[in-house]
Amino acid sequence: MTHPLTSRRILLLLGTASLLIAVSCGDKEQPATAVGTPAATASAAASAGPGDAPADGTFAPNVVNDAMGPFKRDLDGNSPDAHLRALNAALTFWLAAGRPFPKDLYELAAAKLIPRVPAPPPGQRFVLDPAGNQVLLAPGAN
Repeated sequence: MTHPLTSRRILLLLGTASLLIAVSCGDKEQPATAVGTPAATASAAASAGPGDAPADGTFAPNVVNDAMGPFKRDLDGNSPDAHLRALNAALTFWLAAGRPFPKDLYELAAAKLIPRVPAPPPGQRFVLDPAGNQVLLAPGAN
């Protein structure tokens, strides 16, 4: 006669294996993208169709709101980290929309992705890093 504890272990193992097989054979869904992340910003840019862009080279307000909405508050106040978060989100959106790397941050403001280029802290400046596709805060004159 089989020990009852062994039978339970076998049933538990079989049940676990069946569950794993059922889960792994299911439909594969795309992972959720958190709102307010660069990935979500890129996703919003990718979903913007060519009809969404005004002829003047700016982005349509509804597209900007979808992409930059979570970052609007980051440009208010004096937090350099928040400013960097918003600037990097705008740059990610810009690049995901297929535009060439901007020559300066004022291009992002001219395209209406951000209302203005924020002032960096004293003794520092915002720098575009084409190699890393990012905006950095570097020492230097404002």
